[in-house]
Amino acid sequence: MIPVVRYIFIYEGKEGSSPVRDAVNRQMKELDNGVEYDFYAAADAEDALRHVSLFCDLHKDIAACFVSCGGDALTAGIAGGLMGSGEGKALALFDPEGANALGKNYEGKDFGSIAKLMGGSPAPVDMIRVNNSYTLNSCAFGLEELLAEKGFIQSLGAFIRQSFRSVRISADGVALDTGPLLFFSVSNGRYAGRGLCISPQALNDDGRLDLCGARTMSPSKSSRLQSALQAGTLADEQAFAGDLVLRRAKTVEIVSSKDITLALDGPSLTGKEFRIKVVPGAISFVIPADQAYGEVTG
Repeated sequence: MIPVVRYIFIYEGKEGSSPVRDAVNRQMKELDNGVEYDFYAAADAEDALRHVSLFCDLHKDIAACFVSCGGDALTAGIAGGLMGSGEGKALALFDPEGANALGKNYEGKDFGSIAKLMGGSPAPVDMIRVNNSYTLNSCAFGLEELLAEKGFIQSLGAFIRQSFRSVRISADGVALDTGPLLFFSVSNGRYAGRGLCISPQALNDDGRLDLCGARTMSPSKSSRLQSALQAGTLADEQAFAGDLVLRRAKTVEIVSSKDITLALDGPSLTGKEFRIKVVPGAISFVIPADQAYGEVTG
């Protein structure tokens, strides 16, 4: 169990009654273990980042676990607030629906049980630094267009016409021969937004980033791209073997002659130059225990 003085459950919304607060209070009442806990209703991910950062600055001697009760953006904001916080501060998830990209890296773990959360252990997790911002799972350009709400097939023709042709990318100082790209992603874990399993071999604690780029391809082949991304089989399908750029690196540099938008877990960044690097073991993340806290087995 993490030696916690205080658990702080952070969710997006307004102060007062909410489904998240009700669920947490219900489970805490069932535990009845006297653990101190609070709630913080964040306006957005940036608000969560500021709150966590300020708490860590003002309460350096208090061990605390900040529990994200929201999506990838909120979780990344909390993680960003923990950067440089030192020992005694950790990130955790309360995700009964199993929708959070970070939690998907830990198959079989129950992120809907506070009792198992309290019985869990903190482990070091890497972060991604993009210029002066931080993200937790991934950053990418092109994927938002690829998965446009109007539908992949409908937007495919327009998307191919506006493929990324003026972008230069290097990994650990070595230029990549990408050619025109449909999309390019830099992953810390296996999953990114919308449940995409882009880099199924990625580990978020190995000090490396997994890179995946898809070159422009025929419309017939591109029509199969989305399902392969969602299934996590893109790198394994021989049909795409010559169309992918796959690497592992500690640093990535992206330079474009035109503005491009890089989608992070939270707010996107728009510009012409992005310097990306992994920050090994940047924060502590509580992995739920297999048994509930206080559970006795024979």
